[in-house]
Amino acid sequence: MSRRISQSITPTAEDIALLRGPFAAPKGGGDPLITELRKVLKDAVPPWLAKLSEDQELTGPRLDEINNAVATRRQIIEVLPDGKARNDALAALEKAGDIVAEMNTELSAITAFSPASA
Repeated sequence: MSRRISQSITPTAEDIALLRGPFAAPKGGGDPLITELRKVLKDAVPPWLAKLSEDQELTGPRLDEINNAVATRRQIIEVLPDGKARNDALAALEKAGDIVAEMNTELSAITAFSPASA
């Protein structure tokens, strides 16, 4: 079938398939995009973070890992529509980023005054 043009256009079966493709009905938790999104969110978080406790120490590289996780999650969350879930998630990331920045500042101050830097 060929396209006909008048005041409107009649799409071909191939046109319809191509137009619907990116907007196909979601497949729930099995949707490949949702699966990939979950994987990206999970992989961004350092595996040791879930077991972090008050008796453990954080090094500069570990703080960098948290910063990278915050940046990755922020990048994904910022594209979501405005709403409570988005705002709450961004606020939590902001707090985590602030704590990491504060710890990095304290760690840098100690490193600056250590004998090894002299």
